[in-house]
Amino acid sequence: MPLPAECRLCGASNEEQRVVTPHVYGSESERAFFRCGVCDVCYLFPGLTAQEEKKFYAAEFSKFMTSRAGSAAGWEQPEAHVRSNEWMLQRRMKYLRPRLPASGRVLEVGCASGFMLYPLAEEGYECVGAEPSGVFGDYVRSRGVPCFDSVEEVASDPAYKDGFDVIMHAYVLEHMSDPYGFLKGQVDLLRGGGVLIFEIPNSAEALITMYDILEFERFYWHVGHHWYFSEDALSHLLERFGLPSEILLDQRYDLSNHMIWARDGKPGGMGRFTEVLGQELEDAYRQALIRARRCDTLIGVLRKPGG
Repeated sequence: MPLPAECRLCGASNEEQRVVTPHVYGSESERAFFRCGVCDVCYLFPGLTAQEEKKFYAAEFSKFMTSRAGSAAGWEQPEAHVRSNEWMLQRRMKYLRPRLPASGRVLEVGCASGFMLYPLAEEGYECVGAEPSGVFGDYVRSRGVPCFDSVEEVASDPAYKDGFDVIMHAYVLEHMSDPYGFLKGQVDLLRGGGVLIFEIPNSAEALITMYDILEFERFYWHVGHHWYFSEDALSHLLERFGLPSEILLDQRYDLSNHMIWARDGKPGGMGRFTEVLGQELEDAYRQALIRARRCDTLIGVLRKPGG
């Protein structure tokens, strides 16, 4: 197995690096995930090359996600993707609403089908997307929202040279080989007083750190991710910016989902037992995981002074 010479994030020596798992979902080469004993980040080594990433996201990502989430998730059909993510829209809006300006320009990086942007556009926000998937990008443009292949293309367009009031993304940062550079480019695109809000997996989530379900361990760590952050690792990254920041915690998946993982060793359990268990119990379970800091989601917020 190839071994890293140092942490890919903080540069700590190889003596501080430990294997988390040699099971990398979707990898055809010998790779593993390592954890740094200094900054607490988990990272893929060796990571995908630039050529491998380009091929993966341009031609294979939709099929890859369909193999993980199932056809009902809509990764190959944009209209189905919008419908299947209504619950995700409602969940994210709970933390976005208090942080959105009354009006302004919004960029979503990795906007997929654009399901987060359409409600904001209807409310009068000027919305822009960045999405490398041709299927999704074409669909977003067909809905009347400008959509570019990359953040770099957005930044080079004269129409947006004065920046954005809000930049957001969900489950994108972990795919970037240079997370600091990726976020720095977005901070530079913010107007004074603007906010950057992003969502990522939490490496301390219960299915990994409490329940120790082998099938989930072999599913969770996948080749499309360079990184998995804990709260400490995300704090380490955000502190490098020297800007006002906060970390929020959330839980995407419910008790029903976790019960199916424990019983069947596979995904697809969202809402399966809610009618019997009741929404009150599902909500209480989510909140318990958040309080225990064993939830599955971290939300990073960076604010740019001024405005």
